Amino acid sequence: MDAILDFTSNEADLSSLLTRSAFLLLIWTALLSLIQRVCKLLASVFWSRPIPIQSAFIPSKLPHPNPSGGAVPFDIPLLKASEKDIQAFLKFLQREKLLCKSDEHLNVSTEKWALQDVANCAAAYKGQLYEERAMKWIDDHFRLKKPNLKYPYVDRHWNGWSSFWLETGPKIQLMFLSSATVTVEHIINGLILPMGYLYTQNLIYYNLALYSEVAYMTYASVLIGVSYHLNRDITIEQMHPAVWPLLLLHHASSLVLCIGCLLFGDSVPRNLVCYALLCLLGLTSSLHYIGQILDFSPWAQANRPFTRLTNHILCLASQVMFRVIYWIQISYLSVEHCIEVHGLGLASVLVLILILFTAFNFDFVRFHLKATKGCWLRIKQMKVS
Repeated sequence: MDAILDFTSNEADLSSLLTRSAFLLLIWTALLSLIQRVCKLLASVFWSRPIPIQSAFIPSKLPHPNPSGGAVPFDIPLLKASEKDIQAFLKFLQREKLLCKSDEHLNVSTEKWALQDVANCAAAYKGQLYEERAMKWIDDHFRLKKPNLKYPYVDRHWNGWSSFWLETGPKIQLMFLSSATVTVEHIINGLILPMGYLYTQNLIYYNLALYSEVAYMTYASVLIGVSYHLNRDITIEQMHPAVWPLLLLHHASSLVLCIGCLLFGDSVPRNLVCYALLCLLGLTSSLHYIGQILDFSPWAQANRPFTRLTNHILCLASQVMFRVIYWIQISYLSVEHCIEVHGLGLASVLVLILILFTAFNFDFVRFHLKATKGCWLRIKQMKVS
């Protein structure tokens, strides 16, 4: 068993591949669960404080307009809202039980507590509206393939990081947690371990990176398959079902590449493999998921436009550098090496997989180009208004 779990060995057969991957799969299952629990704890302790009454708003029109693109802010400050406005809002949300706290004979502290409930309800409704826009955009973009869509921007947060979790819909909360989880995986498998090998040439870093990626991709793929079967989202990514086929294709392609690199052992240019991991995971996808976290947070476009623009520029620059310019070099060298060592047959399979990843890269670059331009245009609009 010690030999099978020896990650310093440059020899791999099917038995050791399965055993080592299964071992790391158990570790990733526990680690991913731990990361999510820690993030949930942070959210409940630091990001779920009551919405300040003086910062809250309620809508005058119900249901509130929710067009694609940017949010339409609520227009009635809660402290200036009439009893009729509050009653209409709570009835719309089917929270009539809170109306009993608005009795005119209640003392000041109780009335304040009643308004606090209303403020929290308004925050939740605001989060619901953004979630609806975001889910619709994902479905329109990935499933219906509609052109010229307006990207959904979250509304300005009322109390920064202190209360933003209350302003975030349940599905977006799951996507936020998943983005944090996937970012950690990308940093470990796509940045730390490949850099460790490139710096030390110690085989354990290379093997851990690939076996770990095989384990993670297997786990992620299985969860997508089970989600299809159950018709319920238990995926790691927590993305809209319209994205699941694309994720499965990506995971399957990654699995084939990683398994091939392990089974062919010394005939594989390990430095080149590590550069590919850095390009696709550590230096581009990580920034992409960090950007997704920012999009849901108080550092989003509405609150911190230049912070968001900086991330967009960094993401776009990394995509162009590593998924276009450097990717061409990696693909050429990989195919050239494969032809020399393994012949045209295996090289043809490699070319097909590289074409798939090139398509992914093109979509990533196009998305970040549009996102960066859109962010800059919104900043200009904000200056004009």
